[in-house]
Amino acid sequence: MNLTILYGSATGNAEHIAKDLGESINEKKISSCAFTSATVLELDQFKRKKLFESWSSPPEDGDSKYTKHALVVVCSTTGNGDAPENAGRFVRFVKRKPPTTLSDAPMEHVAYSVLALGDTNYDKFCESGQLIDKKLKEWGGTRAMSVACADEATGLEATVEPWVEEVLGKLEATCAASAGGGGEEKKDDTVDATTLPEQLDQKLIVTEETASTSVQLSSPAPAVTQEIAKESTTSLYVLYGSATGNAEHIAKDVAATYELYLKNPSFIGYFPSVVCCELNDYKKKCLSQWETEPPSNTKHGVIIVCSTTGNADAPENSDRFVRWLKRKTTDSTQPFKHCAYAVLALGDTNYDVFCATGKVIDKRLKELGGTRCFPVALADEATGLEETVDPWTGSVIQKLAAECNGSTR
Repeated sequence: MNLTILYGSATGNAEHIAKDLGESINEKKISSCAFTSATVLELDQFKRKKLFESWSSPPEDGDSKYTKHALVVVCSTTGNGDAPENAGRFVRFVKRKPPTTLSDAPMEHVAYSVLALGDTNYDKFCESGQLIDKKLKEWGGTRAMSVACADEATGLEATVEPWVEEVLGKLEATCAASAGGGGEEKKDDTVDATTLPEQLDQKLIVTEETASTSVQLSSPAPAVTQEIAKESTTSLYVLYGSATGNAEHIAKDVAATYELYLKNPSFIGYFPSVVCCELNDYKKKCLSQWETEPPSNTKHGVIIVCSTTGNADAPENSDRFVRWLKRKTTDSTQPFKHCAYAVLALGDTNYDVFCATGKVIDKRLKELGGTRCFPVALADEATGLEETVDPWTGSVIQKLAAECNGSTR
């Protein structure tokens, strides 16, 4: 299967990342990679290469396992939220309604992931990448993972490296997710019986009526070489560090929504219950379970939502947790070696240090043995938290459950 990699680059960083990823695929440097080739192009070459026309129907590579084309976009932002010169035409094109020469959903046969590069010293952080991610979704694309926003001010590698490690696997899984049904994909109200369904809504907000929807497997589970656990032996842990209430609200909404699903007797979720608490309550409510070895090939699930206050300080209800993470003595215990996790960081690019606390937590959980479910998501209050929060909450439990139950290994 071929992977299309498009980039928009001003200083060369996005181009380098895109070409390096393509080279790794074409020269077979990545073991167990489903992609046999990669095509790397500037974003503005989309029209000359007739990309949208080639995406108008499912891939015809003779492998019925994959029903979607795979696309990666790596794009920086220049000036006052502008696209680089070699991406400007593409951005203007997707901002409009699809032309009459294409269908109303020209990306319906495409699974994609966007890596956005930016600098929090400027007002509009990762504006071009976030816009592309949003428009590809609106044009019918299937988002394989939330847009990753890399900050040059604090070091691109903190986001780029984990994104590169995970993007190919996520894309492959998404391209294969709807295979096996034959013909046109059926759309109904059933949900995946192993996880909270992403297809109900990109927002994890439901009503009692939605929660009573019939729950069943919409297609057979993919074949794996090891047994996949049907239910976790421990709860889903949702922790938050909040100063203004935003992080607390998001965390409690995620927890409450999943609990609502659990009340439906037909719903078979991987996590049997939810523990939602402040980060500073970690020792009292969570740590002993995190340190307990779960059944073979499974992990405990941890979700963290945390804001940053003042001069890159942790909120009061999370400061003890952050200090514990930073201690050298914590390294020796590797308390997260049995955990898979996802971090949502809230911040404001009007301040010098953007999302510092969330980034520190994400980094230290990895160093302390944790398995990162996907790159830390950075939500910017200056441009609207929902741009990042909505897609993240819509997929986080599904992806975390897949990591915890062994289906991704």
